[in-house]
Amino acid sequence: MALTPTIQASQAYVFSVTGGETAEIEISQAFTLAVANFPTEQINASQGFVNLVTEGATQDICVSQMFVNVVARGRVNNPAIRAWTFTIDGHDFYVLRLGNIVTLVYDFHAEQWYVYGSDESSIWRPYTGINWQGGNVISRAYGTNVIVGDDGNGALYFLNTDQYYDDDAVEGSSVPRSFPREVYGQVATRSFDFIPCFGVQLMGSVGDMADLNLTTVTLSTSDDQGNTYVDQGTVTIPNAGYNTRVEWWSLGQFDAPGRLFKIVDRGTLHRIDYLEMIEPSDA
Repeated sequence: MALTPTIQASQAYVFSVTGGETAEIEISQAFTLAVANFPTEQINASQGFVNLVTEGATQDICVSQMFVNVVARGRVNNPAIRAWTFTIDGHDFYVLRLGNIVTLVYDFHAEQWYVYGSDESSIWRPYTGINWQGGNVISRAYGTNVIVGDDGNGALYFLNTDQYYDDDAVEGSSVPRSFPREVYGQVATRSFDFIPCFGVQLMGSVGDMADLNLTTVTLSTSDDQGNTYVDQGTVTIPNAGYNTRVEWWSLGQFDAPGRLFKIVDRGTLHRIDYLEMIEPSDA
């Protein structure tokens, strides 16, 4: 693992430069087998033989008097703001891609902003998209007619709302990638008197697992407007455990401005109906 501002190779045989962060890579009169996994600002190669430049987040790749076998699958650093829209199930969505920082999506029906991301990042791989009316016959097998372009590998694909995972950006659909799903709820109060929270119960689609390995749901709470969260534990839901109670007990007390509840899972729940807080009168 290298962490360096510049890597230079001159009149040398370089077998591999991999797995670090660097501001710039310069290669002159060198035979380079691989430059891989580099979030780098620039790669310069002059009079060199480069076999592979892959999986890097790079600002620019400059090539002069050389033979390049592969330059592929890198997320280009693009600070531009991009906007596009699509419609699914009667909901109109407005996508706002803020460079390589975050992807915000507004649901006009729910009147809410959401963060859409791929894998663990807050950047959504679909770079642009549209409802393709002419592709309705083709799209029936995929659940929607929303066709999008991938910013990592350049692929075009349909958004499938029934799929619980993302296809892998590098390896393809044979290597599915789960992603965290976060849902927030709030109990607000203006009183500075402490309100006891005996527990909360989650109601939704329980026990119908799309992936038998994704069986957990985690609750976190925040009493400081989301600045910090306390992990309240994880509940495991077995496959076909349709009567499983998803609940957390003895959650202390809180005062103004209230408490935020954050539910996180990776495909265990197809649907969340509501999260109910157990009040003193219900205990």
